Amino acid sequence: MYRSLRSNLSKDMFRNMSFEPRRLTDARVMRAFAHPTRIALHELVAREGELTATQAAARLGLTPANCSFHLRQLARHGFLEEGSSVPGRARPWRVRSVGHAWDGIGADAETSAAASALTSVFLERDLGRLREWLEREPEADPDWRRAAFLNEALLYLTREELAEVGRLITELVLTFAERIDPALRPEGSAPVQVLAAGFPLPPTETGN
Repeated sequence: MYRSLRSNLSKDMFRNMSFEPRRLTDARVMRAFAHPTRIALHELVAREGELTATQAAARLGLTPANCSFHLRQLARHGFLEEGSSVPGRARPWRVRSVGHAWDGIGADAETSAAASALTSVFLERDLGRLREWLEREPEADPDWRRAAFLNEALLYLTREELAEVGRLITELVLTFAERIDPALRPEGSAPVQVLAAGFPLPPTETGN
């Protein structure tokens, strides 16, 4: 199962928000989300709290018309909703859910293909961010360089143990989830990308 947790909601929105990720099971919804621009817009709106298409376009280097189209599509499929009303014609948007989760194998071939495509888009984005960090790491703040980590390990686990490792990692990450409320962020905190994966490898010819 793939989990995506990304948000930055206002305090009033935070009070009404559940930390349980929205489960995506509809192929149409997953296909609608599996677009780099829409994922970028969803995260941007989440981090900023509320944004109009014009504001999002300025931050992402896109046109307001392009952003407006993708924002409406995100709202149509339940990822965004209209924010607080403001004077004029500008329509601000805000996120509806803290995170999302979906199974790699769906109920049918169409759902499985949509899930695979969505996972691929997220992984390309996440791995691209990792590569970008490694490029700028030499010039980054020394304290942040020391705090950042990239670990790799070959382990021998049972299915139950692998599931437990995933549960513990998710549980640890969720201890910081309440910081989507800006009032709960400690001084000096910054947005941080955390990646974690655990999966079985093909055995060798000897079965090891």
